[in-house]
Amino acid sequence: MKIAIPTNDGLTITSNTKFLKGFKTYEIVEGKVLKESYVTGEKPATGSDLLDVLEFDPVNPLVEAIKDCKIVISNGLDKKLFEDLLHAHKEVYVTEASDIRIAIRRFIRQTLKNHPELCV
Repeated sequence: MKIAIPTNDGLTITSNTKFLKGFKTYEIVEGKVLKESYVTGEKPATGSDLLDVLEFDPVNPLVEAIKDCKIVISNGLDKKLFEDLLHAHKEVYVTEASDIRIAIRRFIRQTLKNHPELCV
């Protein structure tokens, strides 16, 4: 299973998605982290500013960056990103934890509490 956590520094969960740079991703198998990496949600440039303006892309680049992840763990998301993730069939956990390592540990131990009401 692959999990994504929004972060700008790789250590803490970023709740302010307006300035979100990317996600730390974890591949977990049988309760163990096999692989971790960092992915950004930046849209690649096409080489023409005019094409970028004219191109209509309804897919949120942050959601596209984690398309292979099944689960997203955050400690608060704006309503638009939360809805985009749900629309992309992601299971979203909203936790009070701010440390990524604590959130992953709780998820693996199945003690991560979900607080979707924290999404505004």
